[in-house]
Amino acid sequence: MKYYRWGFNNQTYNDQFYISSGGFEKPHPKHSYGPMGRSGYMIHCITGGHGIFKSNGITYHLKEGDMFYIEPHKTTYMEADEKDPWTFYWVRFVGNLVPKYMNRINLSSKNAVMNQNDLPTVFQDVIDIVEYSKNTGPRDFYYQSKMLNILNSLQLHYPKPSLHNNIPTATDIYDRALRYISNNYEEQISVHDLVKYLNIDRSYLFRIFKKYSHTNPQDFITDYRLRKASEMLKSKENNIEYVGLSCGFVSYQSFF
Repeated sequence: MKYYRWGFNNQTYNDQFYISSGGFEKPHPKHSYGPMGRSGYMIHCITGGHGIFKSNGITYHLKEGDMFYIEPHKTTYMEADEKDPWTFYWVRFVGNLVPKYMNRINLSSKNAVMNQNDLPTVFQDVIDIVEYSKNTGPRDFYYQSKMLNILNSLQLHYPKPSLHNNIPTATDIYDRALRYISNNYEEQISVHDLVKYLNIDRSYLFRIFKKYSHTNPQDFITDYRLRKASEMLKSKENNIEYVGLSCGFVSYQSFF
């Protein structure tokens, strides 16, 4: 049996979240790869036959419908079956955001094997990415959307155990408050909205802000709006009234 391999390399590079390559392979019997490490994150989907995958000292005997995950710089080994060699699709993804994304998913070299029955959309999305690469024209938005869909499915199926038994710390609450303010400062948000969103006592919120920002929540919101307004006023195209209303102030007078 002749070894068949087809793949793509994504030329539209970005350093944050990048599907760099992918492909389909039909190796000859007993063909092996490794033991060695890879430089990126990878997902393989077996579409036929059988093979062996080794990760973290564990040997998995895999078949059609199985999937396996590879972490960067972790030693793995792959070997096609002697009588019924596997065929598989694969994708590789890298970027500064990927470790942060994968840290939210309970997958690693220690539990690296999945199955199509549990994650049918992941299996199909990997195939779709590779097959879509055969088209002409821009493809990177399609790759990104499919890969994010894959990560969302993995996160739902393999949630990361909470380090705090689902009880948020003061730091967690403060971080959530900052994100809420940064996402909504253009609107008429108030301390009451923040308390309702975080589902905590008002006095507790004030203590948290006093601890981490040395001010109260209302002054923090106002200062945040003023910092954003200051950035906008650097452009001569923006008049004062426009900047004030764009940064969440109810009127020109209140901004002034």
